[in-house]
Amino acid sequence: MSRALVNSVVKGSLWLGGLYSYLPRGVQQAFSAPLGGLLYWLASPRRLVVKRNLSLCFPALTESQQLALARRFFRNVTRAFFDLFQLWRVDKVALKQLVELENLEFFENAKETFRKEGRPVIVFAPHFIGLDAGGARLQLEDQLVCLYSNQALPAIDAWIYKGRSRFNQPMLISRREGIGPLVRALKRGVTAHFSPDMDLGPRGAEFVPFFGVPAATQPSIIRLAHLTNATVLPMVTLLTPRGYRARFYEPLLFPKEESLAQGLERIHAFIEARIGEAPDQYLWAHRRFKTRPEGLEPVYPPKRRRK
Repeated sequence: MSRALVNSVVKGSLWLGGLYSYLPRGVQQAFSAPLGGLLYWLASPRRLVVKRNLSLCFPALTESQQLALARRFFRNVTRAFFDLFQLWRVDKVALKQLVELENLEFFENAKETFRKEGRPVIVFAPHFIGLDAGGARLQLEDQLVCLYSNQALPAIDAWIYKGRSRFNQPMLISRREGIGPLVRALKRGVTAHFSPDMDLGPRGAEFVPFFGVPAATQPSIIRLAHLTNATVLPMVTLLTPRGYRARFYEPLLFPKEESLAQGLERIHAFIEARIGEAPDQYLWAHRRFKTRPEGLEPVYPPKRRRK
């Protein structure tokens, strides 16, 4: 199938997804469970990644418990995906009803600190599956700058870009442009929405334990905090029965006298604690441990090459 034909099929699917978003919430959620079960079986490469991640991070769970957790993850990630059609369509009032924002005073205090002391704000948003819901809600409070990864299919890329660009003229910077534009915007006082908890390869990474497993982790958020004297404010967005809950937490501090690895260990400790509250809502489909320290065997099966 040609790329143009695939892109046309995707456009049609996105149009159908838009219609789906007009269904009542109860009907949408009733559909998401069987669709998530179907995705569990169809997305076999990702299913293997999820199972492997869960076995590494939760070795105390039995195989049946890990399997049940994997199934719940696929149901949740399916619901979160279809929710995007609604999150990226509704008006401000409906968005506020759909995504509850807790501990907003932490964010307001951080912005006040910028006005008084010139310290910009970095919102650290780990990769829970409600990430985009929290980002959409935060756009109603302030202008944001964030990095994004270009998608292979133009239709998907355009859909995501449009969905993330709805309110307060956010600055979406492709990773291909590097981090320079983000730093300049941050210094001007634009709030950065930053999600660095992914394996982006060995270059510049520190190997820091994540659930006891060495994980290649970019210290970019700590370097940014040191460079700009920014306040790093965690925000985690979780699914709820009614929609989403985006919650701010107390700022993370990164003294310049401590090592990057020490700072990253505290970041991982924070993420692990939040995963403990909702273990089926972290992005387990990401190959978090694909980059391995020298001498250690790969933990994932090799990707199949397309013919």
